[in-house]
Amino acid sequence: MSHAFPDFETTEPPSLADLEALGTAQAHAALALGKLDAALAWCPPDIHPIFASRLIRETLISALRQEGHPFTDARFHAWFAGLIPLSDEPLQFALAPRALATTLLAEMTRSRWTPLADAALGLEKACLALRDPDSAAAVETAKAAIDEAAALVAALEPAPLPFTALAALHRAIGQSPRFAPAERTTDTIALANRQVVIERPRPPSPRWAIECAFGAHLQATGAHGAALPLNGLIRLDTVRAADVDDNPAHAAIVQAEALRDVLEHLYSLVAKARDTRQALADRYRAKRANSRVPQLYGLLASFGPLRSSQIEAVLGVTRLGVRKMLEALSEAGDLAIETVSGVKLYSVTRGRPSVPPTALADEPSQFSSEAIEDYDAALAKIDALLARYDDQSDDQA
Repeated sequence: MSHAFPDFETTEPPSLADLEALGTAQAHAALALGKLDAALAWCPPDIHPIFASRLIRETLISALRQEGHPFTDARFHAWFAGLIPLSDEPLQFALAPRALATTLLAEMTRSRWTPLADAALGLEKACLALRDPDSAAAVETAKAAIDEAAALVAALEPAPLPFTALAALHRAIGQSPRFAPAERTTDTIALANRQVVIERPRPPSPRWAIECAFGAHLQATGAHGAALPLNGLIRLDTVRAADVDDNPAHAAIVQAEALRDVLEHLYSLVAKARDTRQALADRYRAKRANSRVPQLYGLLASFGPLRSSQIEAVLGVTRLGVRKMLEALSEAGDLAIETVSGVKLYSVTRGRPSVPPTALADEPSQFSSEAIEDYDAALAKIDALLARYDDQSDDQA
């Protein structure tokens, strides 16, 4: 297995323990990458919209929180429905929330993965968030971040595994005026005959733009079949503005672990989407084939609470059609209603399973037994490799 060290000049080579830790971290990340790719390729296509809607929700929330907006998930949905502001706190640096959300949604409508693009098109119509003051400037700022992120990612060298590119990307972030973490600045004030040092607020790094762009690199290099947002991928604590890092192995380990965590979370979302699909199939099996009730169930279970007009926009149905679908959900005991500012928000009560998601391996596939055996053999080799690393780590402990 090749190790992906950044091209840093170091005073001393990495230790054997660092090499072992890096190999283990990269092996786990590579395994997570393969599992997610196989899960999306093998699962029934009607799981994709449920997964995509959930991923869009998480992408919007992640970007808004990275910008510094404080809010709960419940408040996000009320804001997305146009009922209340996202936050009551004035923020010095954060991008206007609606401008950021609409720009991100528009970007995801251009995704190379069709289920994500289709889901974003519907949710783009459903964004009723209150308009921001000076939204045009905020939109331009968000677009500029997305364009620069795409340029940074496009400059990465292709490789079968993403670790070298990930290290190079973090180095590029450190050299970017837009994405590099702002320098710490302080003020000293006199308080009760004492000098008190206060740290000034710093503008956030719009790393959300890079996390949305890096999936295209994975797809272009053949490492993954779908270009997905990878929320939480960028670790600013490993970014270096200078060309020298005293411990490149540590940074590479942290970056590989971050990639693994993101991929494993996405895999869990696929599993939850499959459970949601199975739940709605079991509960609405008697509905006629052209019924949109299962589609509404999947939308509310994945994205979360929506008002009636938003459902109309996403599903492209009339107000009467939405009313009938909501009645069907209510009759099945699956509908929850919350009133915010005099407007009803609808959600499903059984969209999130109370038990851990079932294994995706149980899903029937269209692949031959030989292909499945080859895949299982590859996973077994990876497991054996990981076990060898674990044994060596135990021996050194």
